[in-house]
Amino acid sequence: MKMQEDNAIIALIRAGDKEAYRQLVERYQQKVFQTCMGFVHDEEDAADLSQDVFIRAYEKLSSFKGEAQFSTWLYRMTTNVAINFVRKRKFRSLFQRMDVGTSGAQIKSGEGADAHVLRTEQKKLLKQAIARLTSSQQKAFVLSHYQELSNQELADVMGLSLKAAESLLFRARARMQTTLKKMVKL
Repeated sequence: MKMQEDNAIIALIRAGDKEAYRQLVERYQQKVFQTCMGFVHDEEDAADLSQDVFIRAYEKLSSFKGEAQFSTWLYRMTTNVAINFVRKRKFRSLFQRMDVGTSGAQIKSGEGADAHVLRTEQKKLLKQAIARLTSSQQKAFVLSHYQELSNQELADVMGLSLKAAESLLFRARARMQTTLKKMVKL
């Protein structure tokens, strides 16, 4: 159903209806933003990347063949844009600045200072562990855990077989577990 709706909207866009693109943006903007956040861990950067993704998607819409779901095509573009951003900024130690800042450090109502500190530290450790994954493992982990994609959807987005996607996700989880254990010295 969603694929047919997306394809109908895309047909309108290709016919010159520029307002129809807003429907696709509204439908996918939160998921694209969340995917970007999973890679860059910064709300401003994720918002900028999301905007870039939708501009690129609009510009490249003519290359969308409709053989796969639009969401699969868009998530693949999103992960590629986010990974390229991380690669470009890596030399400036993007993942070294692990301060939570505006991405969720506020104390929740009813939460004590100790709980807040613990939650903040857990987020910091998780971000550091994600940063130590390979690029493909990061992509698989973020799409699986932040976007809650099924293994088949993950395989489609990453252009892998189902078995290869499952294996990649298993290795990412195992590496995360090992890294986190070392970080907390269990």
